[in-house]
Amino acid sequence: MSRAGRELALHLLYQMEVRSETLDQVLPEALVFLTPDPPARAFAVRLVEYALELRDRAEELLKETARNWDPSRFALIDRCVLRLAVAELSKFPESPTNQVIDQFIDLAKSYSTESSGRFVNGVLDPIAKKVRA
Repeated sequence: MSRAGRELALHLLYQMEVRSETLDQVLPEALVFLTPDPPARAFAVRLVEYALELRDRAEELLKETARNWDPSRFALIDRCVLRLAVAELSKFPESPTNQVIDQFIDLAKSYSTESSGRFVNGVLDPIAKKVRA
């Protein structure tokens, strides 16, 4: 599991949401801009597939955790970050919890705002405890 794979996964999921397209439609273009090694690419694709599979569960966890916020009102990039983190925490038990949280916080800071990093941290920490209990 690598930063490059997580970053590609974020690009893919975000583009799918913005364009209402499938993974197969957005992947070729994303690979023009981000060219991770084959293992990172494979990880990114699996992570997006799991995020799609766990969409309802992620939304449920977000609603439970961010009680004063409706997840549909989160910034789209932040929601994508959180959905991917939930997918990795749920489906990749070998990924160290702290590493997953730290890298998704960094992605939120890089692609959203500095306050998004704090927001993602505040939401992910209790979710990780539930998912990894």
